[in-house]
Amino acid sequence: MKRIIIALYGIGVCMAGCSSSQNSTNGMTFTHTGNTTIVNVSEDEFHIHMPVSFPEGVVTFHITNNGSHNHSFKIEGMGIEKELPSDLMPDSTTDLTVPLVPGTYDVDCPIIGHAMLGMRLSVTVTP
Repeated sequence: MKRIIIALYGIGVCMAGCSSSQNSTNGMTFTHTGNTTIVNVSEDEFHIHMPVSFPEGVVTFHITNNGSHNHSFKIEGMGIEKELPSDLMPDSTTDLTVPLVPGTYDVDCPIIGHAMLGMRLSVTVTP
């Protein structure tokens, strides 16, 4: 019985490792599965916390407003400019999906004055 449990555990670990990977930069994580990457983003006054490097492909930014003010999210570069259609209220979460090619992108909160207060950063999308 013990051997069966160990074998099943090993199969489960292998399957999990083969289907996706989770990575962390700057304490924030992204999960990469096939050609899709989910990047966790946390916003507050006045910072954007997210990985600064992640792989190319279809990227879904999972954005949470942990602050007490409305925030938003915009990514721009390599011919792409995409932002949330409306402000993200405090304690809210939403997703923004964008196909990204390798290169450098600017990320910021497009609410007037927020980028100047520190809600901006540069990220690298890798091959």
